[in-house]
Amino acid sequence: MEDTEKSLLDYLDILRRRKLYIIIAFPLLLAISATITFLLPPIYQSEGVVLIESQEIPRDLVRSTVTSYAEQQIQVIKQRILTTSRVLETLDKHNVYEQERANSTVSLLVEKFRSSVHVEMINANVIDPTRGRAQRASIAFKVSFMDESPDIAQKVANELVTMFLDENVKTRTNKAAETVTFLSDEADKMQKTVQGLEEQIANFKLEFGDSLPELLQFNLSMIKNLEEKIKARQKEAVRLSDQVHYLSLELASMDPYVASSDGMTTLSSPVRLAQLKNELSSLQNKYSESHPDIKRLTREIDGLEKEVAADALFQPEQNMDEISNPLYRQIKIKIDLTEKELSRTNTERQSMQAEVREYHERVARTHEVQRSYDDMTRDYESTKRKYQELRAKQLEADVAQNLESENKAESFTLIEPPLKPTESVKPNRPKLLMMGLFLSGAVSLGLVMLVEMLDPAVRSIKDITRITGAEPLAIIPLMLTAEDYSRKDKSRKRLMIIAAILGLVILAIVDYFVMSLDIVWFKVMTKINML
Repeated sequence: MEDTEKSLLDYLDILRRRKLYIIIAFPLLLAISATITFLLPPIYQSEGVVLIESQEIPRDLVRSTVTSYAEQQIQVIKQRILTTSRVLETLDKHNVYEQERANSTVSLLVEKFRSSVHVEMINANVIDPTRGRAQRASIAFKVSFMDESPDIAQKVANELVTMFLDENVKTRTNKAAETVTFLSDEADKMQKTVQGLEEQIANFKLEFGDSLPELLQFNLSMIKNLEEKIKARQKEAVRLSDQVHYLSLELASMDPYVASSDGMTTLSSPVRLAQLKNELSSLQNKYSESHPDIKRLTREIDGLEKEVAADALFQPEQNMDEISNPLYRQIKIKIDLTEKELSRTNTERQSMQAEVREYHERVARTHEVQRSYDDMTRDYESTKRKYQELRAKQLEADVAQNLESENKAESFTLIEPPLKPTESVKPNRPKLLMMGLFLSGAVSLGLVMLVEMLDPAVRSIKDITRITGAEPLAIIPLMLTAEDYSRKDKSRKRLMIIAAILGLVILAIVDYFVMSLDIVWFKVMTKINML
């Protein structure tokens, strides 16, 4: 196996052999990087600090309509003020990138402007009053702008801060106004729906008012009262029928014209016919048509009607004025009055029975009416509840709108306006110089290793062994002359001088751009003393 690994002595030998590359490349690259670093234009940054003030009125009393977090609001505002149209307005207003406009497109200028705008949140550990726990919260934010001109940087930063403040107020007030308008429109729509349901319920009550659920007990009580009255009227009709029957019997036993010696009158056919009719009417109130007594009376009445009809051909009609028996007249009048009272009682009973049927129909409709009425009432109550909730939210939104218009809600307050910068923030020259130093050294070493890899010369015992496959028998050392020793001394002195110069340059760079050498020395001695 071939051994191609190089030792530290090999690498040192390579550096001694290729020192000319390092001597030429390293200072040249370092000078180029330093030149580029110092030729870069300075970039100035102006920034303002905006405080995020919490709501003055306790949130438990008045709730704002803007519920998003401050950081989210800031990002939304940033996107709005960095639109192309507003960026171009700012560029024209403050003459930003005036020299670059002729050679750059609008999109490139806008992107450069956006990349120069920075918004940084300032967070702190605060105690949540509701939970009592510490949490990170945004208490302020910085708005900055970078430009080659410190005046333009300050002007644009002021413009951006003003945009943030104005846009925040505009956004919050618009959102509060939009919330009020939306809730008002929705409440008005819901009010019309409620009124429509109220009108529908009113029409339903007009149509089915006698069968509403709340009238069920009243209808049942009316049925009970009417049935009791019907029973009373039936009893009254029976009593009156009996009275007519008894009076008719008494009247039938009298003669309407001539009184007998013992005060009794003979019973004529018309009187007997009237007596039988009264008796039949009384029995019909008690029994059906198939009852034997009713059939018997019907046959007798038919026979007497034929007899009375035959007598009527030969006798004139009887007139009350012709009746000479006063007792007969009295009983006859009493019978007429009782029959009228019986007719009135029967009429009242029939009317009450019709009312009972009507109330029964109302009760029968109650369950169906109740189902429809409950559905309408349920919809009405639900809609009315939503309407009341919308009106309550509308009132809260009105208060929240007043809160925003009077700047009592969460707001942005400028506590540090942007100032004209006196020192540049870019480029970081010390950092760039240190990077150039290290890169120059790395590139120089890389160049040395590249040249060494491309050189096919044989320079060591390892190379001879690797090529021939056998170690050499003897090694003849290099014989140096006095001239060679003199040349080596001169080269060593030149290297020492170059190293000293590079060391001084590095110290000067550190002292000027990074840190004073006195401070570096003090820190080094402090570390040594701690050891």
